[in-house]
Amino acid sequence: MNRLARFILPLTAAAMLTGCNVQASIREAEVEIGRFHQSLDAGNTQAVWLGADPDLRKATSRDQFGKLLDAVHRKLGKVKSSQQIGWNANATTGGSFVTVSTETTFEHGTGTEQFVFRKGEADKLTLVGYNIQSQDMMMN
Repeated sequence: MNRLARFILPLTAAAMLTGCNVQASIREAEVEIGRFHQSLDAGNTQAVWLGADPDLRKATSRDQFGKLLDAVHRKLGKVKSSQQIGWNANATTGGSFVTVSTETTFEHGTGTEQFVFRKGEADKLTLVGYNIQSQDMMMN
């Protein structure tokens, strides 16, 4: 029994620490989503681009990303509220990622946003991906 306890106890402790770390990452992601929405509302797509992960900047041009965010802002307006509806944490050889989905209410409609963050140096989160699904945006 003593051998079993020596094996299980470290695994249980590691699982508990990982769970706390994931919850902290999700809280950090929510803060970053708030910053994203503030920049979006201010029309400051440059701030979002400059703070984005290098992989996002490789995947799309500054101009394309700016046009996407400008379209969201122009068609849906300012953010009124945003509520988390799901999350996922994933560790890969490419890094640790946190994905948060939100149901967001804007001035002129609603949308489901998905934010993907990479946890990098000094545990700082950087935006790797952004997606929005919104019928209101398509119709406006």
